[in-house]
Amino acid sequence: MRRREVLHIGVIGLAGMLVQACSEGSTTTPRAGGGSPAPSGPAASTFDPSGYVPAAVPLAELKKLFNYDKNATLNATLTDKRTGDGVILEDVTYSDTRGHDEVPAYVIGPASFTGRLPAVVYAPGGDGNRDTLLEEAMAVARHGALVCVPGLPLKPTGDAAADAKAVADSVVAQRRALDLLARRSDCDGSRIGFAGHSWGAAQGAILLGLETRLSAVVLAAGTGRISRWMVKQHVPPDWHAYLNALGRFDAGPYVAAGGKRPVLLQFGRQDQIVPAAERAELADAVAGTKERKDYDTGHDLVGFAAAGTDRVAFFKKALRLR
Repeated sequence: MRRREVLHIGVIGLAGMLVQACSEGSTTTPRAGGGSPAPSGPAASTFDPSGYVPAAVPLAELKKLFNYDKNATLNATLTDKRTGDGVILEDVTYSDTRGHDEVPAYVIGPASFTGRLPAVVYAPGGDGNRDTLLEEAMAVARHGALVCVPGLPLKPTGDAAADAKAVADSVVAQRRALDLLARRSDCDGSRIGFAGHSWGAAQGAILLGLETRLSAVVLAAGTGRISRWMVKQHVPPDWHAYLNALGRFDAGPYVAAGGKRPVLLQFGRQDQIVPAAERAELADAVAGTKERKDYDTGHDLVGFAAAGTDRVAFFKKALRLR
């Protein structure tokens, strides 16, 4: 095992921003979207996050939440390597520069290839289970791509500062996954894609506003309001303040700055987790070349074969896979 270095670059600044975010609205009645005050009295205690819209924050300020030292060591460590089914599968860990020095990931490539390969990062849902996306990642690898699948779970606690830090750290960990691929001598850094499902789609939406390295993005079973899903998991006493803090990770401002890159949006018509209004909000906000596909299924678009086939076809075209 290599010597590991735990880096704390930018943590103090990030913590300060998150504390500020979590304190907004905690001493006065929160304002929805900067407009009329939220109702007082009995109505104020009624939990309905669907009607509360935090005030907008400039994208330039939001980007500061995801700053990291791009020159920091990845501290990548290979823990296992296997060959079979037409691919080479590496089990690795790497550093996110935020104090997590052993982020687990699969890196999969074709068993035989020449030249430099395009790359794709896959992001699973809230359980962070890399294995749920392994079969599809292997399929993309067999088409001539390097594929990285980090395991980054999301378990909301109801603590605004802790949950906001967890989201920001995960997005930085995905940026480090891009670093992990781009720094390889067999990677073509001009052709990099990202595919996220559910919580992974929320990360992909943010990356659209941060990462010019991405050439194509898939957002499957995503929401324009990840903050509303998170607040429902553990409802805090001051849920308005929680939404003020976690609303900084909602998709809108990031996907609107996504540029002209192709984006595939996938939704289940019977999705009981992401409301139809939030699906539409996300699709409408995405800038650039976008395609929306709706399937006769629920929230799980990993196990739904047609959606997986469409993702592979999307990357074959967008990244010019074989």
